[in-house]
Amino acid sequence: MRSIVIGAALLLAASPAVAAHAASKPAASAPAKDKDTAAKKNNFDPAQMMAVFDKIFPAQPDPLPARLALSRTAVKGLFPDGTYARMMGGMMQGAVDRVMGLTQADLGMTAEKGKPADTMTLKQKLAKDDPNFDERMRITERVLGEELAKVAALVEPAMREGLARSMARRFDEKQLSDINAFLATDSGRAFGSQSMAMWVDPDVFRSVMTSLPEIMTAMPEAMKRVETETAHLPKPKKDAAAKSKSAS
Repeated sequence: MRSIVIGAALLLAASPAVAAHAASKPAASAPAKDKDTAAKKNNFDPAQMMAVFDKIFPAQPDPLPARLALSRTAVKGLFPDGTYARMMGGMMQGAVDRVMGLTQADLGMTAEKGKPADTMTLKQKLAKDDPNFDERMRITERVLGEELAKVAALVEPAMREGLARSMARRFDEKQLSDINAFLATDSGRAFGSQSMAMWVDPDVFRSVMTSLPEIMTAMPEAMKRVETETAHLPKPKKDAAAKSKSAS
């Protein structure tokens, strides 16, 4: 279970970099026929995925060179080397350990009729049939951590450049100079080293999750408003045809 959860997190974390890497550097060792067969078998085309992504998030105008130079300096302070790996590793480590400590009751699962509730944790269940469970998980975590570091090396430079371009468009030269002056102080360096990690802090996740009941309540109301406020518009052809067919 732990390896599956961590592995899924690694794949999610790696997907932007892997997709970009695959799109820009196709494998030269595999024959063309084998690559076509593999692509059809996996039904995954990185180039097509990146083309769609490019349409959803089109390239923005190039920032002014002076601003971009200042913003790149700022991003170095806000996103030091290793930040991405530490963010993902720290977030998953704590979360996975806590998930492994959950019982059926914690997950809202009820016991079968006539049977007492299962009080075993997920970890205890998995370890029950695997005497080497702890060692297996230790090795799994080490390997995935090492692989995550490789992924971070691909992701971080691209993320830094994207952040720099965004900052260069949002702040003028004076503001960027002020930001850099702050990041050069002891307090600024401390803030910069933690600024990204704060977004995956348990307190942030908890705060977001406590809003879910209100969000779930608000969504049906929003859909009712959409239905009411678009009621004056003619129905789409497919909907109108289906309604007419069902009426007949």
